[in-house]
Amino acid sequence: MISQLNKADAAWVKRTLASLTLREKLGQLLIPRLTRDSAQRDADKPMEVAEWVAKTGMGGGHAFGGDFAGTRKLIEEAQAAAKVPLLISGDLERGAGQRMAGFTEFAGQLALGACADRRLAARMGEEIAVEGSAVGYNWVFGPVVDLSINPHNLGHIRSLGSDPKQVGKLGAAMIQAIQKHGMAACAKHLPGGGLDDLDSHLTTAVSPLTKAQWKKLSAVPFQAAIDAGVWSVMVSPHACPSIDPECGDPQFPKPAMVSRTVLEKILRQQMGFAGLVVTDAVTMGGLTMHYRRLDMLLACLNAGNDMLLFVRRLDNIMDFFEQCLADGRLQQDRVEQACCRVLELKARLGLHRRPRIMPEAEARKFLHTGMYAADAEHLAEKSITLIRDRKNIVPLILRPGLRIGSVLITNRPEFNLDVFEGTLRAAGCVVTTLKNPADPEELYDRVESHEFDVLLVGFYYPPQWGWATGRAHGPEVRCLMSGFPIAHPSVPAAYFSWANPYHLYEFAFMDPYINTYGGAAGTQRAAARALLGQIPIVGRSPIELPGFFKVGDGLRRTRRQAVVTP
Repeated sequence: MISQLNKADAAWVKRTLASLTLREKLGQLLIPRLTRDSAQRDADKPMEVAEWVAKTGMGGGHAFGGDFAGTRKLIEEAQAAAKVPLLISGDLERGAGQRMAGFTEFAGQLALGACADRRLAARMGEEIAVEGSAVGYNWVFGPVVDLSINPHNLGHIRSLGSDPKQVGKLGAAMIQAIQKHGMAACAKHLPGGGLDDLDSHLTTAVSPLTKAQWKKLSAVPFQAAIDAGVWSVMVSPHACPSIDPECGDPQFPKPAMVSRTVLEKILRQQMGFAGLVVTDAVTMGGLTMHYRRLDMLLACLNAGNDMLLFVRRLDNIMDFFEQCLADGRLQQDRVEQACCRVLELKARLGLHRRPRIMPEAEARKFLHTGMYAADAEHLAEKSITLIRDRKNIVPLILRPGLRIGSVLITNRPEFNLDVFEGTLRAAGCVVTTLKNPADPEELYDRVESHEFDVLLVGFYYPPQWGWATGRAHGPEVRCLMSGFPIAHPSVPAAYFSWANPYHLYEFAFMDPYINTYGGAAGTQRAAARALLGQIPIVGRSPIELPGFFKVGDGLRRTRRQAVVTP
């Protein structure tokens, strides 16, 4: 559970709350996208970031990363202009390197589930806090403690697995490490995702669990996070009708984001959470299709959310909330309560006692140091999971000049397998890169003519909002129609999933089949080394695919000293 603030910090909260006007208190509840474009477009006249922050009195901003120097400068300008220090949030689920070049990027959280290593979970949490703070973040929206149970759910590698107790233990380890090293963690996405096959960015995703099932499954990792002392919880545009009498139409129920039953009765009273509740993005179709914009924000605030994420037209929102206070649609006690929780989170972070952002000279010491690189590599190596290999093809039997056709199928044009293929080349293999083959019949002929000794066929379909499916889809997949992987009887094909671990469902012919849980550089290197026999394969599946594999499945392979030169 969350510990009490010390006397000095509690006094700062009380003093600051008393010093704010009612409009300033409303501003503390708002988290817009922190970009220069947002500042330009938010009001009647374009504004610079500093003017925008000072004028609106926003409580936080969500930074998307990109260039290190540019992102830090943006955050510095915002923090310097703020009357009260800002909460700077970011989606750093896979590490600071997910958003910023020069820092560490880990495999997807599902890799932690595949190796079930709480020490690595803690190291990942530590990296997020330490390197994220160097950029200027002080609040991470993570870990994800949803369960990956439905094979057609979009979340897959963002989850820690399907076993609620294991997810709870790994999530708790990450949370404690994040907060120990000076950043706020956020368990997401209440009431728990991974059970349905809908995209909440487009519509309201609905959990099919009964009340008893919800308590046994989805509630467990959230309770573990609360017991571990997590400072914030994110509530999502998902609905769980069995626990929410307010949801309405069971075919298109209202999400938990607007349910006082879920937020006040269940989360706070029954589960004992005393920290800050933040909405998921208020721009998601699972919420926006139920209300007009301002009414939607009022419903979220009245339900018990303390901060509203991705709001826009901030002055317009505050004008509306002031009108609601005047006519009784919003109570001042609700605003005071929410603002107090925002200030308490800022006090826990010590934002009133230390520089609002780390000095740049100190921050640059963490850039390109690779101080957590070994942890990311170790996680990747321990997580590689060999699901199927009936002919014992893995690891490959190498010989000088082994000719490999590396086929990548993806609808992400920016993604490539440079590190994976480079590692194979360094071992003496001759690798031909074949990304999204435009002419599958030509590829069939090349395989049939024995141009390659081995085919490696990879799929990269990571979680992406608005896709509505995590399955392989789009014109790129059509290359499989030719049947090129079996065009030559003596040319084996090995199959890799670089993200979605459930591809075996739609391509049941794949054998051998390997799950890697992400396309980061360390994961690519680990996958190649496992294929070459340079490292053992020890990963165990953290999820199940009924009829294909169960939780805990995974073929083991020992290390083989088999590096060759041409």
